[in-house]
Amino acid sequence: MTLDVGSVLAAYIRRARAFGLLAGGKSEKRIRYFMIGDPHFCFETAYREIPREFLKRPAGIAMTLSLTVLLFVSGCATSDFGVKRKGIENWIEEHQSTTLDGDVLSVRTRSVLERMGKTEEYESNPDALLKSLHALAWKRKNRKFVAALIELCYNQAEKHSSPEEALPYYMSAAVYAHTYLFDRRFEHRPSPYEPEFLYAARFYDYASAKVLRYLVANKLVTSWNFSLPYLTGKVEFQRPENGLPFKLSHFKDFKVCYDYFPFGFHTLTRQSGIGVPFVALGDPKREKNQGELFDIGASAYPGTLLLKLAPDGNGNFSATPTYIDPMRNGWAFMSKNNISLEVDLTTYLGFVLNSGPKISPLLSMMNPKRMEKSEGLYLLTPYDKNKIPVVLVHGLMSYPRAWTQMINTLLGNSAIRSRYQFWLFAYPTANPVLYSAYHLRKALLQAREQFDPKHDNPNFNRMVLVGHSMGGLLSKIMVQNSGDTLLEKRLGISSVDELRGLDKEHKELLKQVLIYKRLPFVNEVVFLNVPHKGSLVTRWTISMLAAKLIGLPSKLVKKTAAIQRKVLEATRLEEKTANSYLYTGVDNLDPDNLTLKIISSIPIDKHVVFHSIIGNNERAGVADGTDGIVPYKSAHIDGAASELIIHSDHSGQKKPAAILEVERILLEHLRRR
Repeated sequence: MTLDVGSVLAAYIRRARAFGLLAGGKSEKRIRYFMIGDPHFCFETAYREIPREFLKRPAGIAMTLSLTVLLFVSGCATSDFGVKRKGIENWIEEHQSTTLDGDVLSVRTRSVLERMGKTEEYESNPDALLKSLHALAWKRKNRKFVAALIELCYNQAEKHSSPEEALPYYMSAAVYAHTYLFDRRFEHRPSPYEPEFLYAARFYDYASAKVLRYLVANKLVTSWNFSLPYLTGKVEFQRPENGLPFKLSHFKDFKVCYDYFPFGFHTLTRQSGIGVPFVALGDPKREKNQGELFDIGASAYPGTLLLKLAPDGNGNFSATPTYIDPMRNGWAFMSKNNISLEVDLTTYLGFVLNSGPKISPLLSMMNPKRMEKSEGLYLLTPYDKNKIPVVLVHGLMSYPRAWTQMINTLLGNSAIRSRYQFWLFAYPTANPVLYSAYHLRKALLQAREQFDPKHDNPNFNRMVLVGHSMGGLLSKIMVQNSGDTLLEKRLGISSVDELRGLDKEHKELLKQVLIYKRLPFVNEVVFLNVPHKGSLVTRWTISMLAAKLIGLPSKLVKKTAAIQRKVLEATRLEEKTANSYLYTGVDNLDPDNLTLKIISSIPIDKHVVFHSIIGNNERAGVADGTDGIVPYKSAHIDGAASELIIHSDHSGQKKPAAILEVERILLEHLRRR
């Protein structure tokens, strides 16, 4: 028998009035408020409102004691209902918390269990409750019940330590999340403004990640015609759809990005959406061959997995694992919907760079022979004819890793990621600038013959070079027309044919190094902290000492010595038979260096657009300063389409202001062309 507090209090008031103990008015009104649940009324209030003379009479004492017992048993209104001030932080914590944060279910899922009166059943017999909820959700086509099933299944999976025991629940969570998001048979289309929508996407991603781990661990990534169980049936796996630029069998392992935390990056290049971001790893022992255009993507490549699920009408589902290339598109089509992909490119770059450099930039400068195999072009991704190449050229005593911050940030722009491909050029910076430029030109021409042999790809012909410091000098040489200027001013001859007795190999080298034309497929260049007119740092004692300690490649020294002897003979200076000093890359940066002066005097081809980003280590926007290495008067070059002075030291390629400017230039490059 249920205690009816309202009826008892009504009887109490009638009897009190009959005894003449309650004359109506305020006291009766306050008690009646309690009967209808006045939130301001509680036991203390009721007791305080009873007239004092009432308490002095025996009947009043008895009735008051009865009321006291009644209120104590039933409780006051404010002890069960009301509000407490906690602050928005507590609200956020309570309403955004799910089983993903621990073992506590979300407010929404708990509410579903409470409305159904199933809270205790979930604790005592979760499988029975889940199956009955599944049946009810499908019978009523109730999307709210499906949302609860997602979290309840994931919660059960987390309670199992064995991957095999947890897998059916993770698979179930993925099935229900997919149903909630995409199944149009269920009532009320999901709204992106509802919290369930976002949580369904998150549970789909994380549950699918657990499934991917299982596929990898059991060598099922490339398999099909197998099934995995879910709550009330099974999921039949179909042939995988592969959108990556390599076969799935090419990769040795697949790493889920959720399991890793990248470090060292100033920004995180991630995109929220549907799917599991992963890094596919190739042969860890793979090395670059000399002269090879090295494809970094074959060693590590980013991807996103979508489990495309579809009901078969018999309570089971089919699943098509779809591996998507996020470097091509940040969107995908699933269940008749365009969806945003979950993408994580920073973690991918972390894997690419995780092993660290095999040799230091300093050692490679002091002994260029160390870089014989590693010198050349590196492609971050396989060549894509639909994308414009952006070639990044590092500076003195540096290496391609110096571009990491810029690449990571630029890849965060979907327009840049879908329209550009990034290449990196590595070279021993001790070699003479003209010799290094010759190798850059040779590598770019090799790339053209390999990727655009007919010279008709408009994207290849819109190549952009971005050069930092010495790399800017190499990039500038790619868009100059030297003619015979270097022959005349550097060697004092007007033609290579004047050097009689010089073998064909030496003549060809001389022509390639000193006589060059603008590469026709390069039509835009960005200069970053470039010493066009040199740097006085080369005259510091430590720089002069470093230049003397550099051991240039013996083949280069021998070839140069042979050429120098013939030059001396041709210019009738036979008495100077001693070998001349071969200038290093460090020497070439001296403001008085003849080679640097000649390069500086040659104009950039009029068909090329170029930009300058210049550092000032004191403040931005002020000319006549210095980045600590290169003064403004050396970094400035007339005719630039734009010039930006940023607050930066010499490592401007890592600074946000420089990266934003390169981003602007690349986007403008797309619009202009």
